[in-house]
Amino acid sequence: MLQAIMTLYACVFVCELYAQDSIKSSKEIKDVFSIVNLSDDDLNDESGEVANISGIFSASDDIYLNTIGFEFQGVYYNARGLGADQVTFLLNGVNQNRLYDDRPAWSNWGGVDGIYRTQELTEPLGASEKSFGRALGVTSLSTRASVYRAGTRVAYARSDRSYQNKASVNHAGSLPNNWFYVVSASRRWGNEGYREGTFYDANSLMLSVEKYLNNYHSLNVSLLYTPNRRGVAGSYTQEVFNLKDDSYNGNWGYQNGKKRNARVKTVEEPLLLFTHTYKKSDVFRWENSLLLQKGTTGYSRIDYNGGANPDAAYYQKLPSYWLSRNTVDFENVYRYQQAFVNDGQLDWDFLYEANAEKNAAGENAAYVLYDDKRDESRIQFNSNITQKINEAWQLNASVDYRNTVSENYAEVLDLLGGNGYLDVASFTLVQSDLNNPNRVVTEGDRFKYNYKVNSSNVSGFVQTKWKGKKVELLQALGLSYATHQREGVYNYENYTDAEGLSKEVDLLAFQGKINALYKFSGRNLVDFKSAYIQKSPSVKQVFPNARVSNATLDNLETENLFTNSLSYIRRGLNYNIKLTGFYNLQSNVTETGFYFAEGFGTDADDTETNAGELLDENSLFVQEVLNGAKKKYIGLELGTSYDISSSIKLIGVMGIGDYSYANNPNLLFFTEDDTSAQNLGFVNGEKDLGAANIKGKKLSSGPQQAFSLKLAYTDPSYWRINVSVNHFRNNYVDIAPIRYTSNFVNEINGDPIKNLDQNLVSLFRKQEQLKNFTLVNLSGGKSWRLNTGYLSVFWTVQNVLGIDYQTGGFSSSRAANYSEQLNEYNREEPLFGSRYFVGNGRTFFTGIYYSF
Repeated sequence: MLQAIMTLYACVFVCELYAQDSIKSSKEIKDVFSIVNLSDDDLNDESGEVANISGIFSASDDIYLNTIGFEFQGVYYNARGLGADQVTFLLNGVNQNRLYDDRPAWSNWGGVDGIYRTQELTEPLGASEKSFGRALGVTSLSTRASVYRAGTRVAYARSDRSYQNKASVNHAGSLPNNWFYVVSASRRWGNEGYREGTFYDANSLMLSVEKYLNNYHSLNVSLLYTPNRRGVAGSYTQEVFNLKDDSYNGNWGYQNGKKRNARVKTVEEPLLLFTHTYKKSDVFRWENSLLLQKGTTGYSRIDYNGGANPDAAYYQKLPSYWLSRNTVDFENVYRYQQAFVNDGQLDWDFLYEANAEKNAAGENAAYVLYDDKRDESRIQFNSNITQKINEAWQLNASVDYRNTVSENYAEVLDLLGGNGYLDVASFTLVQSDLNNPNRVVTEGDRFKYNYKVNSSNVSGFVQTKWKGKKVELLQALGLSYATHQREGVYNYENYTDAEGLSKEVDLLAFQGKINALYKFSGRNLVDFKSAYIQKSPSVKQVFPNARVSNATLDNLETENLFTNSLSYIRRGLNYNIKLTGFYNLQSNVTETGFYFAEGFGTDADDTETNAGELLDENSLFVQEVLNGAKKKYIGLELGTSYDISSSIKLIGVMGIGDYSYANNPNLLFFTEDDTSAQNLGFVNGEKDLGAANIKGKKLSSGPQQAFSLKLAYTDPSYWRINVSVNHFRNNYVDIAPIRYTSNFVNEINGDPIKNLDQNLVSLFRKQEQLKNFTLVNLSGGKSWRLNTGYLSVFWTVQNVLGIDYQTGGFSSSRAANYSEQLNEYNREEPLFGSRYFVGNGRTFFTGIYYSF
């Protein structure tokens, strides 16, 4: 198929190369430079991956989506309850959603200001000329130099959210003989954002050159290089936030008088993009792009196979731990409380001192700082066409090929004063590689785990659009074929399938979509959209324990989404209304997680050691897989605007949703195949816990209800001010699925745990709802037209009243059965309570730019 495409490409290219019509004039180019205020807090979760993409909707003309983009940043509100994997990102038509996790590779173009004004968004289930898209639509960016307006823009911004400073310069121009070019560069930096110790250091560069060969053909070459490093904040229990405050971050500590963060996210993935465009007036367009990328991502942390957990907020360092002992030590309760309140940060000096003691004893280091790294090479090709058949009909089609080869491993960054580090597991002390037992690693060495993944995806779609006087119709069909294969480099102890090639997993997925718009008149419209979207599992879902095993899920199937919406649109003389109802049903969903759990099928109580630690002999570090889940999303969206006068506008938005699990999926556990696991019923390191009875439990996808009222004033003398009040409700903590299985209430032999209190079982299984909250935001700006250009200033203040609020959280799965959870319940302060993500207090963003 690829050969046929390239042959057709060559024929058209040669036939049209010497056409003599006039060349595109630089005066026809669009204005595309602006500063886009997108918060990295929205775009990344604690794992460092893209988590929430509400900010992208700020470029939408839709009132509801635009409000999400501007007013709901930092709240983790998800349109229709869906996540980042339900938005398709395109760069010159090339799909930017990773095969690793289906999420957009946002950092690859982050900070490149100029690129955002080329942004084209479709509404959820809307039509894109270049891709079938997903449930939340398509966001398309362009690097073609000829679409950038000639000119220069210099900007500076100041903020206290993710970074403190941003400076950028963008320049677009043309040269003789039909050459166009763009240079866009920026730097974002700061010692600390709103959360303590979250430094930011990012540079961004885009170079793009385009040559028009004639009126029809152009060739464009673009380089994007956006290296960045940033300190990450953690999630904590309510006890921690009560002792400190919402800006607390235990990942950092002082070293030589400077703050040093142990959890640092690093991205360096330059990409090169070649694009050929053939366009014949407005009748036919053909775009072909080849993307080459090679780079690395890293996420640092401390390993400690020779010492105690160094986490500043580790449960044994909190007052609740000393309250939970069999004999309460009130002296230590007070001492540890005061120590945490007055400090509570990572103790770098202790780590160096501990390693120094090991050196003196001739032993290996107890602590080491390392990176979880992924080196990735990508090659992608996309070819898309638009053919206008007549005034009513239009045809779109595309073919997309993606191949990714990744190397995944842990790399020693800093021995913290030690001489070497023994490569064994922190909890079990088993060998990471039996081919090199008792290996001692130093800085720059790989250790812990080491594997490769080769993934490919071929997809295509065809779409027709028909536009009549009363009716507009769209039909689209899509097809994709994905393959994944793991290759283990290390022979990990207790896993017989750790080394070598896994079986190749391949899956075929289909997509179909229809849109129908009926116009009662130019002011009254009804819009119906429906789609059935199959999606192949990502690498994270195919290999549930990829670091140490080739194992795949036995019943892998495509993830399916049946999604529908019906909208009524009213366009008045001085008002607009859009009311949308939607219903989504998602099936065959796979969710994964890692954690340490106590109490597998036993009512054994915690016992206190001589050292005072609480231990459970039935504890394991496990990989959890919730398999075959169904999720239901139903709701209403309302976006309205009313022009009170020529200068004053009132905007109202409402989103009411109900997002929940719709079945009782299966729960699987994976762990090391050792004697302890075998005694607890694991077979070859795997245990099927059966159904998790979670039907009806709410999804943890941000607030499920949101309301916004905004008053906007625009003065004829080019200044503006906006004030909005935004209320959020029905946000839920993510459940711990193990609490809803038979393991939670049964002995290891399957008999019910004695003396069960069913009321307490119901209480332990009750899902926690977070508090409702209301935020007030202010924004404004002023523009001046000068003899040489334009000068503008703008500012925003979010959460003006400084409200404390939680954006999400997850229940602890540490207590794996009723008896363990009962111990937690009876404690004055739980040891392993839910962990929460918190929003920012009052923050600002302000900027000034000059364009000429």
